[in-house]
Amino acid sequence: MPQLRSGWLTVLPSGKWYIQLPRQAKLKYGRKPLTASLGPFSQLKRLYSGLPSQQPGRFRTRINWKMSSNTLRIGPILGILTVGDSVSFVGNRDNFRDICLSGKKWGALVYVFTPHGINWEKKRVRGFLYNDREQSWQPMTMPFPHVVYNRIPTRKAEQQPKVRNTLEKIAQLSNVTLFNRRFFDKQELFAILEEFPDICPYLPETKKLDSPARFRHFCSEHQFVYLKPVRGKAGEGIMRIEYKNKAWRVQRLKEQKAITRRFSNLDDLWRYVRGHVRQKRYIMQKGIRRARYQGKPFDLRVLVQKNGEGEWGVTGVGIRRAGAQSITTHVPRGGSIHSLASVLQSLFPDDPKKMEATIHHTALSIARALHQKNKDLAEMSMDLGLTVEGNIWFFEANAKPEKFDEPTIRRHSLSNLIHYAQYVSRLQGGHGAQAG
Repeated sequence: MPQLRSGWLTVLPSGKWYIQLPRQAKLKYGRKPLTASLGPFSQLKRLYSGLPSQQPGRFRTRINWKMSSNTLRIGPILGILTVGDSVSFVGNRDNFRDICLSGKKWGALVYVFTPHGINWEKKRVRGFLYNDREQSWQPMTMPFPHVVYNRIPTRKAEQQPKVRNTLEKIAQLSNVTLFNRRFFDKQELFAILEEFPDICPYLPETKKLDSPARFRHFCSEHQFVYLKPVRGKAGEGIMRIEYKNKAWRVQRLKEQKAITRRFSNLDDLWRYVRGHVRQKRYIMQKGIRRARYQGKPFDLRVLVQKNGEGEWGVTGVGIRRAGAQSITTHVPRGGSIHSLASVLQSLFPDDPKKMEATIHHTALSIARALHQKNKDLAEMSMDLGLTVEGNIWFFEANAKPEKFDEPTIRRHSLSNLIHYAQYVSRLQGGHGAQAG
């Protein structure tokens, strides 16, 4: 099998591509233009050897390559899918920039594209390359990517007919890896996990909020309940209900603050809840008495990803502590960030490392269970709860995790992303193109 090597690829605004080959390769293949096979559809392109002169709009990235039958194969090509029109795109540009720069560092050609930019007939894409020298996004016609990283920013955007059609067509391409195809639905998520006996002990009882009778029964049984929108994000729409001092207290978030109301009976509480739920789908979840750190409850925010060997691993665990006036631990809503080591040392001083290993094992078990039902998953974040007794509870998972604020976790997450793309791309040979 031809040896996989690494070199610098330069793309010029004119459409010419150059690759810097080592001296031995130059001697072997000469200085004539090479024929390169690009992308999963082996599109042929003339590549020139060497480094062109400095000029505006010159794009450079490290890339892997190998020579096979006098044809140069380079990759991987990673496309970040978002939405926008034919001349621009939306989404978290800072995140996209970090991924592009990580491709440059670790060896991948990364660009951003939208459904409007795909030419299905020619299997080409109008992509946007990030030029770090000029700190700008440059439109360029590119080969179809080996790997498509779905970063459609919202559920609403993901439901647009053109976006849905695009995702379906990409998923049907046997030689392209699409990962994290869609947002999770909380109701479906728990239904899937309940099928796995080894996962059930981590699941707080969760039911659909669909009738006043079911609501009254669930609240009466548990007396501490969370109501969560099935398709919520970042704590939006969550309500906390608790029976205390012979009254039902409900809290909901409004403009970063918790609004509290009290009711003497469940019928009045139901009318209040129904007025705020309206037509949205909600679940009811048994409340868990979590351990506290510095006087406030906290969640474990875990990032789980596939790595350069295609295996699941825990990239990192962060602590998100609830704010003074908040019913969630989300940082934009007043939550704070703390290190896992300091929290576990405070709560489990006898053996904090054992507790950390248990958290990792639990998160990986959940990720593997979800992967059995969603084969295109390659990363997810999840919120876990921890009690003073050391019991772990699963609250929710996110198939489109936002970037972690902890620098070490962030750096490892970007590395995993690029190395996973290298693993599944056909360039490596023998691994196939589909996420396993």
